[in-house]
Amino acid sequence: MLRYRLGVESNLQISVRGLQDDVGRNVGEVLGTVIKALEQGEHALDFRRMHRIVVDTDFGRALAELSTSTASGRPIEHTNEEYAIAVAKVVLLPRGDGIEIVPVFNAAMVVPLTEDPNSEAFGQILHMVHHEFCHVHDDNKKLDALAGIFLRHNYNGKDKFLGPLAEVCWSEYAANRLSSRTAKPPSIDAMTGLLRDAIPRTKKDLNREIFLYRYHGNLDEFLVVFQRHGEFLVKSAAYVLGYMDGLNLPLEKLSSEAAAALSDSYFEPTWTAIQTALRNMWDIYPAGWHDLTVFNELSTALEQYYEEMGIVLTSMEDGGTYVDIPARPETMPGFGFC
Repeated sequence: MLRYRLGVESNLQISVRGLQDDVGRNVGEVLGTVIKALEQGEHALDFRRMHRIVVDTDFGRALAELSTSTASGRPIEHTNEEYAIAVAKVVLLPRGDGIEIVPVFNAAMVVPLTEDPNSEAFGQILHMVHHEFCHVHDDNKKLDALAGIFLRHNYNGKDKFLGPLAEVCWSEYAANRLSSRTAKPPSIDAMTGLLRDAIPRTKKDLNREIFLYRYHGNLDEFLVVFQRHGEFLVKSAAYVLGYMDGLNLPLEKLSSEAAAALSDSYFEPTWTAIQTALRNMWDIYPAGWHDLTVFNELSTALEQYYEEMGIVLTSMEDGGTYVDIPARPETMPGFGFC
């Protein structure tokens, strides 16, 4: 366990597990140096409520252990798909009467920070770490602005689906917009590549899943698949929109291939609606954030995305959600789906 003085009052604990002692100490030292740099200057980040950082060679194990500290006790989820695997996550946990913000890093991700600072890998990893620390900053601002509401609210009806997704989209947009100044071409290419590939893949995959649902009839199973794969597309869009607005560049300048995949696609109206909603939220962030209605415009855009993908959500009087999957030729048995 390594300790660093953060700011003027707080002690920060950096826990490194699974690495050789000398490597682990170097990782802790370089993270401490990065934090000290990021809390200063024009773009200083807010590190209040961050009392510890966890670095582990077994990322899943670290998250599982922290899951036992959550109020719900539910596992902390992270992306683990063939097209994207999470290597870092910022989690919010109870601490006394308040909340602590805990960044968790896969050790393999941050070890390159102890190596050649002129390497391409160093620049990419530094940006990824910057991105995660921007989540800390954003979480602090949301906890301040939505005091007594953020993390203490329960969504009802269709907002059970739309609310958490809207929060994630904002978080990734904000973190990428704030960290864009350290983004190098390889990082931007990787993210725009995920968007480029997800646009044609997602519609095809979800049509197939709806087609299969017509046979097995298990709605819960279908919705789990949709949330895993269907929501990845809008999250990817939020990341890229954060780069665009942080760098003040159009998508065509970041990736002509992603721009071509988006142009005239089924996803373009959703992209435009999400972009408008996120920019409107940013324009009043954080002083103008008073309650959860700040997410309403974004949630409406996401509801329209659900409908585009073939899912209609309706809130019930008892707080439940009615999910309708209307018949469409491309997802009905007997219409030659392949």
